[in-house]
Amino acid sequence: MAQVGRSQMEGIVEALVDAANDKDESTQVALCKAIVDIGIKKHVSVIKICLNYLTKYTKLPKGHRIIILNLMERVTKEHIHSIPESLANELVTLGSAELTAVQDVVPDWQEAASKLLITLGLRYAKLVFQELITKFQPGVIPHYFVLQTLGHLATTNVVEIVPLLKPVLGRVLPLMGAVKLDNVQWVFANVIARFCEAIIDFLADEQRARGANISAEQFSGEVFSAYEQLFNVWLQSKEAKVRIAVVDAIGFAVHLCAADALNEQLPKLIPGVVQLFKKHTEQYHISQCLGMIVDAACIKKCSNMAMILDTLLPVLHQHACIPVNMANPVSMKDHNESLRCFAAATKGYNEKIVSFLLSKLEVVQEKSRVPTLDIIKHLINSCSTELGDKKPMIVNGLKILLPDPSLRVRRIFEQTIIAMAHHGYLALEGGSVMVEYIAKQCALDPEDKAMSKLANEELTPTALRDMSDSVLVLVTTTIEHMEPVLWPYLVEFLTPAEYTGALGVMCKCVASIGFKKRKAGDEDYKLNFAEQVNLPKPNDLLARLFVMSGFPHNGRNRGEQVLNCLQALGPNLHEDVVTLFDTAVPRLVTYLTEQDEKGTWDQKLWEDRMLKLLSRTLDDINKEEWLLEFGNVFGNAEQVMAKYGNLPDEKGFLYKCMGVILRKATHKQFVQNHLDMMFATIRHSSQVERDGCAAGIGYASSSHIDTVLTKLEMVLKDELNKKGKGGFFSFGKDKSDADVERLKATVMLCYGYVCHHSPPNLIISRMETNVMRNINPHFAKVKDTVVKQNLIRTINIIGQSLHPEHLKSEYIFTGRGDLINHLLEYIRQEPVNVPISADTRTLAITALNTLVKLAPRLTDAEQFDMIKVTTDSIFPLPQPVADSKKKDAVSLEESTALMSGATTELHSLLITILNREFSSSNLESIFKHLEPWILSEDGVERERAICCYLELLRTYLAQADQNEPSRVIGIQFLGQMIGELIPRCSDPVLKIRQTSIESVQVLLKVTTCTAGTTDQFVEAVTLLRDRAEKDEPNALYSLVNDLSKVLCKKLPNDNLWPLVTVLLEGLLDKQPHSSSGACVVLNNIIKLRGPALSDKIPDLINGIYEKLKSITNPQTKTGTLRCMRAITSQFLSASMTHLLDIPLPWDVEMVAIWQVHTGEPQLIKQVFVHLLDTLFHCVAYQEKMKGNRPVRIETPVPKAVTQALILLCQMEEVQPIVTELFSKFLATLLLRIGASTNIESSNPKTKTCIALAVEAFKQFLTLTKSDILLKTLDLYSAWSLLEKEDTFPHGILHVARGLAENYPQEVKPTVDALSNSLMSLYDCHRITVVSLYSELICVIGNSNFALAEQIMNYLLGRQVDSNYMVRIYCIRGLGNMASIGGDQVSRFSTTVLSAMLAGMDDKEDPEDLITMEAMSGLAKIFDQIEEGHVRPILINIALRIRPCFEKPTPSVRAAAYTLFGSLSRFGNGPSQIPFLEQIQTNFVSLLLHLNETDPVVIDACKGALRKVGPLINSSKVNNMFQKHLTAGEALLYPDFLNDLCKLIVVDFIDRVNFYLMTGVGFFKSAVPEIRSNAVLFVGYLLGNMPTENAPVVSKEHICEALILLLKDPSPLVRSSCAEAMSLLYEY
Repeated sequence: MAQVGRSQMEGIVEALVDAANDKDESTQVALCKAIVDIGIKKHVSVIKICLNYLTKYTKLPKGHRIIILNLMERVTKEHIHSIPESLANELVTLGSAELTAVQDVVPDWQEAASKLLITLGLRYAKLVFQELITKFQPGVIPHYFVLQTLGHLATTNVVEIVPLLKPVLGRVLPLMGAVKLDNVQWVFANVIARFCEAIIDFLADEQRARGANISAEQFSGEVFSAYEQLFNVWLQSKEAKVRIAVVDAIGFAVHLCAADALNEQLPKLIPGVVQLFKKHTEQYHISQCLGMIVDAACIKKCSNMAMILDTLLPVLHQHACIPVNMANPVSMKDHNESLRCFAAATKGYNEKIVSFLLSKLEVVQEKSRVPTLDIIKHLINSCSTELGDKKPMIVNGLKILLPDPSLRVRRIFEQTIIAMAHHGYLALEGGSVMVEYIAKQCALDPEDKAMSKLANEELTPTALRDMSDSVLVLVTTTIEHMEPVLWPYLVEFLTPAEYTGALGVMCKCVASIGFKKRKAGDEDYKLNFAEQVNLPKPNDLLARLFVMSGFPHNGRNRGEQVLNCLQALGPNLHEDVVTLFDTAVPRLVTYLTEQDEKGTWDQKLWEDRMLKLLSRTLDDINKEEWLLEFGNVFGNAEQVMAKYGNLPDEKGFLYKCMGVILRKATHKQFVQNHLDMMFATIRHSSQVERDGCAAGIGYASSSHIDTVLTKLEMVLKDELNKKGKGGFFSFGKDKSDADVERLKATVMLCYGYVCHHSPPNLIISRMETNVMRNINPHFAKVKDTVVKQNLIRTINIIGQSLHPEHLKSEYIFTGRGDLINHLLEYIRQEPVNVPISADTRTLAITALNTLVKLAPRLTDAEQFDMIKVTTDSIFPLPQPVADSKKKDAVSLEESTALMSGATTELHSLLITILNREFSSSNLESIFKHLEPWILSEDGVERERAICCYLELLRTYLAQADQNEPSRVIGIQFLGQMIGELIPRCSDPVLKIRQTSIESVQVLLKVTTCTAGTTDQFVEAVTLLRDRAEKDEPNALYSLVNDLSKVLCKKLPNDNLWPLVTVLLEGLLDKQPHSSSGACVVLNNIIKLRGPALSDKIPDLINGIYEKLKSITNPQTKTGTLRCMRAITSQFLSASMTHLLDIPLPWDVEMVAIWQVHTGEPQLIKQVFVHLLDTLFHCVAYQEKMKGNRPVRIETPVPKAVTQALILLCQMEEVQPIVTELFSKFLATLLLRIGASTNIESSNPKTKTCIALAVEAFKQFLTLTKSDILLKTLDLYSAWSLLEKEDTFPHGILHVARGLAENYPQEVKPTVDALSNSLMSLYDCHRITVVSLYSELICVIGNSNFALAEQIMNYLLGRQVDSNYMVRIYCIRGLGNMASIGGDQVSRFSTTVLSAMLAGMDDKEDPEDLITMEAMSGLAKIFDQIEEGHVRPILINIALRIRPCFEKPTPSVRAAAYTLFGSLSRFGNGPSQIPFLEQIQTNFVSLLLHLNETDPVVIDACKGALRKVGPLINSSKVNNMFQKHLTAGEALLYPDFLNDLCKLIVVDFIDRVNFYLMTGVGFFKSAVPEIRSNAVLFVGYLLGNMPTENAPVVSKEHICEALILLLKDPSPLVRSSCAEAMSLLYEY
């Protein structure tokens, strides 16, 4: 028996081998995998079969032989250690024969044979070696692949082959002279390389070499002979591939040549290899060879190497200069080999190498210096020991690079410096120069024009600078031995101007080392400034750090680093400030960090903190002599210009610091000198410097007011008269008119700060005589914007300084009028036709606001002019826009900020004017300026005016609470104000709406509430303001409607008519929403306060009529019509018949007429009933012949009714009525939808009937808030289903389910409403009804048994309907009777089952749709009824559905499997035995269809197997079904089938042969997937069959069938067949 099984397995393997050359690639892979899988289990047998197959079929195609050889190699490799020697002999013989079967080179074929031999060589190296030697006869050139195999064999098994190589070399060397062909030369060179590589590898283990008594000298003679042939002859080959192989061989060979021989060859060897650089584009192997030669020469101490280096180094350097392609691995390897050449040479000739590289740096070319530095960096890192005595030489040699401008050179130089720092180079003399170099790179200015020209795509100045920062920080923090180099050397870089750009990183590094040394108490922490003369003095450092911390975000956010440096150096700066700095600096750093995180930075507040720290520093030291020295550091004009000439921010802050110092000083000449310095060094074109200078002068005036005023007066008198002349302050430069004007601006601003900071008692006495007298002449005829703005700032500061709160007393400012006139003139000069681009008007309004607060009060004329000029200057300004065309144009963000600031200042000014004379008349006078802007067509102007309106009203209300008589507002004025605000309450601009509503609320509070009281109606307006965020028409209507109710409730009668007259004008507002809002308020006033207008009704009607003619907004026109209806409702009449006779499409007026009916609930209910009855009873369509076919033509009346229903259902107020008529609406519209499909329109301008019907249904559901039903229909795309004749019943099913699940109370009325349509003449009506009924039964279930019975009877009555679709849905509905459950189903089981069986016998069922529905219905019914009702027909049903398992229609198959699963309920009773037989019969079919193309069928099979699982008498199989066969989840079919078969062969061993034969029967299935599944099933069954049970199956027949399937046309089947056969290794 074992012999038979073995012969079957051999047959299978041979069949697989025979088919292995499949044309389909994936199938070929599967076949090979199958053979390998069998080979893993039966490797000897498989290898022998493959061996015999190749031996037997000598004329196989080469591709087939290659596949088999590769298979043999894979199996052999897996079991190399268990291959018998006898078999190995046969394999070696076969491999040798295949290798040399033809003399020509056939790479794929011979490569496969070579791999087989090499794999055998892993264990049987000598056997393979001896076989190959037989093919290598002395004096005869062997086969190409014999040599190649020998070479790879040597490197694969070094231990066994190297001792055998000397004789082989003896055979190889004599033949090399006779080799002429390029490919043979290549293989000879390659085998020499591999032999040498193997020898070198063998000798690398010295113990192994000694044990084998093998040394390099034993091979040196043969290798040198080979080298001579390779170098002298073959290296000259014209074939590049040969030359590369020769170079590869030479590289290994030189390590085995004798030292003398190599030394003698070097003078010609190296040039010979070098010249190949010119012949090859890919030079990696040449570089590698040179590296190995240089390495060998240095190891063997060849004397000629020193001389050769002189010529070799330039070549290697030139090669290293070739740009590296980082995307090409070969290019990178080549470059690395070039570096290795230098490293190898350095180990023997370090001085020569270093001298050569340093000389190359003298070439001022980027392409030379960059690679040279790269080499030096590599040597510093890799040859640290060899370069130990050359460090000073390298440091000095690299100094030549310091002035090189190239960014690439700078980058690689910095990388080299890092390497030098790690290896101790920078601690040598000259190392500090390298640190200085990095510092200069940290200070690079990327904006510098010369620097920007050096930028390239690879590297920018910014990137280099950032890298330099990182380098300096890295060197400081990670290399401990660099501390003596950097401390205190880095301190020297803190004060020079040229290192300003690097100050942040310098401070960071100094602080890092300083804190560390200070904490550790290092002796060298304390700096000896007297001995270390290069260090800046303490006062210089202190001044520098204070100034540079004034703007902490400048210099790449240097603030935190500067402050830390200040604290770290504290004890070195002055012993009296240590405690202060240790306390204050961390707080400042924390504050800086917190403000940055919050994004709430305030520069002025920061400067105040820093100036306060400076003041406390001066106080803590408190030495006049030190103060003068410290001040002189600040006051050195040359140093100020040198360090801060191009830093206006820092320079301005320096002036402020200087002011603080002068405030503390008492030495008059010191003060004089520093005031001179400030004017001598300031750039009057810089506003920042001007502000800093003025503030500093102001600080100084607090202690030296007369000195300061004298200085300012001198500047005005002397400098303004020196136009065109050089003066003390001009530094030899002439002053132009612009310079003089800007100098004047500086002096004026200084006067302002002097007034602000001087003692109040002193400035009052000097205001008119020393200040105003000097500045007044300079306000007129100012053209320069900068000068003008500073004059305005001066006025504002002077005004603030004269305020009573500042002076602590009242002061009459007589010169105020002139200043106001100057400010108004400045404002008038500002353009209003372009977006705001400067803050001149903002500053002027701010200054006006300041002046208004001073005594005396403004006159009426002054107030009028001030309000008019300022509002006319702000309100009409265009919105800010981005303007990129002009060079000096402000950004959009800046323009927006300027506009916001100007508006805020205008509000503040008007409020100040109101507060100065608080009265309703003053309020009215201000509002008269705002009225034209509130009515503007420009939304921006309206918004600005209405916001100003509200701010004034808020102020008025706040003051009125304290001044009760001021609440009285004139009747005419109040009505007019509210009337103007009402249209704005529905303005299209959200902010205008909200502001207007709040304004109305404030007006009502002023007029109706007393101080301290509230009114619930007035307070409710706040909610309306929140609701104003919605701009939908309905929301705005509701908003204004509610507002009008509040007005009607709170306004006195006398205010109504003035309000109405303004509202009538509001109907013509240019904004549609605004006019509608006016209309709504007018309508409600008429309704709610009509009696108060009784004497004005004629005028009111005339007003409405006249305005209606001019109204263009449809909403306003509709609202106006409602106003008319409210007045004349008794004359209303309408006629449905006439309206329906008007042809479609209807115009706007007709729509309005229909929708106006919704205002009367009783009337609209009657309209709905009439329309629905008309639609139910009218003719749905007319049939006419169009050619040879009948077509449906629309009739006008039902279409018009549908349109009217759409229009009326759009009105929310009819919702209760429509809800009351829900079932009537639903039934009528569904019938209309069913009747409207496929109806042709007679008027192409109107919508189709079906579109209108679906729209009406949507509108109906929306109106009745049937959101769940709407979502259901949207989810299942039911709307598109309803619009087509062939799919609308499916849409009806979704409607039915949604109706029954969410509106159960409407189901019975809807069923009753539709029952009469079962007898309709229209097929579409009957289909609509039965499709709805069929789904309703399913959903209502046992919740309403009576209704279900009623529907069942309706469906039974239509089972013989002439329409095919009606019968289908009748069957479906009867099947859904199963949903009522329990005994109720049993009551009708006979009737329903009979109907189902009759459906299965329907003769007019070409597509099996009725059959499918019947089977689905039976499945549902069987789940509910008892076995006794089914027993008589159980087997009959099983037999009748079995043919359906293989039907081509997926839905039919799914229904059949589902029904079969349902039959399982009856498998436990008396029918158990016959039904179990049916299960066994269909078992294989169920399993095979678990993996087919249709997912529905798959789920049906899963469900059926889960149901029959408990009946098949195997708990394990059942458990598998229950665990893995879950509907909708992916099934790993092969794994599942394999695991299942393991159980089948145990639990159903007696059925296995039946299953196998059934599976074999499916081999002939027309579906490839089923054939594939059947093959896997059979294979898994046989593969898992216990050996002792093998006789029960027909193995021979099955194996023959499987072998035949290897020729199946489907690749899927062939692949599965291969997998199945791989399991049959035991047969």
